[in-house]
Amino acid sequence: LVALASRLVPADVVQKLLLAGAMVAAAAGAARLVPTRGLAARAAAAALYAWNPFVYERLVMGHWGLLVSYAALPWAADAAVALRAAGAGPTTHVPSGALRRLVAALAVAAFGSPAGGVIAAGVVLCVVATPPWPGPGRAPLRRAGLVVASALVVNAPWLVPSLLRPGGVPARPAGAGAFASRPDGPLGTVGSLIGLGGIWNAQAVPPGLGSWPWLAGFTVVLAVMAAGVPPLLRRLEPGAAAGLLLAAGVGLVVAAAYAVPGLRVLVDLAVANLPGGGLVRDAQKFVAPLALVEAVAFGLGVERLLAASWGGPVERALRWRRLAAAGLVAAPVLLLPALAWGAAGRLAAVRYPPAFAEARAAMAADPVPGAVLVLPWHLYMTHPWNGDRVLLDPAQRWFTRRAVGNDDLELAGMTVPGEDPYGSRLGPLVRGSAPLGPALPAAGVRHVLLFKAGDWPAYRPRLAGLAPVVDRPELALYRVPGRPAAVRFATPPAVPVLAADLLAAAVALWAWTGLSLPVRPRRLVSSDRQSEGGHG
Repeated sequence: LVALASRLVPADVVQKLLLAGAMVAAAAGAARLVPTRGLAARAAAAALYAWNPFVYERLVMGHWGLLVSYAALPWAADAAVALRAAGAGPTTHVPSGALRRLVAALAVAAFGSPAGGVIAAGVVLCVVATPPWPGPGRAPLRRAGLVVASALVVNAPWLVPSLLRPGGVPARPAGAGAFASRPDGPLGTVGSLIGLGGIWNAQAVPPGLGSWPWLAGFTVVLAVMAAGVPPLLRRLEPGAAAGLLLAAGVGLVVAAAYAVPGLRVLVDLAVANLPGGGLVRDAQKFVAPLALVEAVAFGLGVERLLAASWGGPVERALRWRRLAAAGLVAAPVLLLPALAWGAAGRLAAVRYPPAFAEARAAMAADPVPGAVLVLPWHLYMTHPWNGDRVLLDPAQRWFTRRAVGNDDLELAGMTVPGEDPYGSRLGPLVRGSAPLGPALPAAGVRHVLLFKAGDWPAYRPRLAGLAPVVDRPELALYRVPGRPAAVRFATPPAVPVLAADLLAAAVALWAWTGLSLPVRPRRLVSSDRQSEGGHG
């Protein structure tokens, strides 16, 4: 979808729209899910959901796709609440509008990232299927089946090729421990996750997170959240509220599982033996449902505090109430000021040097087919032109030829093996000390791209006999003499994969083209309506 959009709009504009759109959609979705019309409550929920350590860490890690799914999560939950409410009548008919909204949100979550699609589907299923069930007979079961079917269809573009991959998707149990949630302060792993932090990468943790000033502020926010839980349980339909809390609890357990000795074994078994079990690696992402519940509860807690008696003259009480509302709404920003201005300057646009385009043009002009071997043999490197910041190997996205590099993830103290069979085949050759040229034609390699970063000088003597094509301060490109052999690897059958893509696209288009989003929040379902007007 990003590649298609970049054919119509410059790719950097597409990127900026995605990043900004995810933040706006996340805030708007959280505000809409709050069962009130009070402006302060909805603004507080929006601020907390879009401005927290989870968002900071995923932005710094470059996980924009997961943030797209994160932005779709409150919309999916809201559609699930509407779908559940539609089952409270005497008929089992599912309104088309509620179903379209549900499928549209699930599609955005699934297209953003596989893990995000699973998380959104899990939250929706919890909301729809948790008792007590409204409606007669088998209506709740039918709606739950409809959710499962919709989720399977919109997730089919990654489910089908994964399930049909010859030999299955490689299982890497070592990755579960490497990517397990970590404590980022004195609260331990579970406390860090409740604070929406706990990511495995210490370099992505926001500055000041877990410090004593942050803990003091977060304690206040946590108390306001606790005050908002009773209104949440009263104003939403009981099963829907219980479903949201269930999803948050399950997500927290999955995120913290590797820190619990009894659950650690189950995580390893799931990663090694269950299809798709690798999704539980990098488990901190499963706190997304908890972030949603915390945001909604925080908003209702703000409204509850503002509705309390402030004493004194009316004008003074109103003035203090407005100041308190502004402070509470701004609390997430005050707790995490480092998220402002592109993570305090950590995120900035960087232009690729002209040498990249020159190398791409040279390879495109060569009529002889074959892959391009990327050196140094590392997945992540620092480049001088990028301010010596760590960068994921860009070759697979920059060049039209098949780029073969090392996709092993090198961590401190361990290496998680990669999954690319081409890289696994060339790994022993590259890690050796012999000249590379004689063995490359049989391996199907036509070009060698040498990034001048890291330990690149060690590779240059091994490229003797190759024809230099481009030599710039940032990179060098070499052509391998002779015609490379054709190299093929087993792939999933094309017909079912394309059929899954087309089916998911058709269902998503059906949902998006008929979508109608009401602007006002839904009506409340309990007698707790006296405070609907809010004090915002």
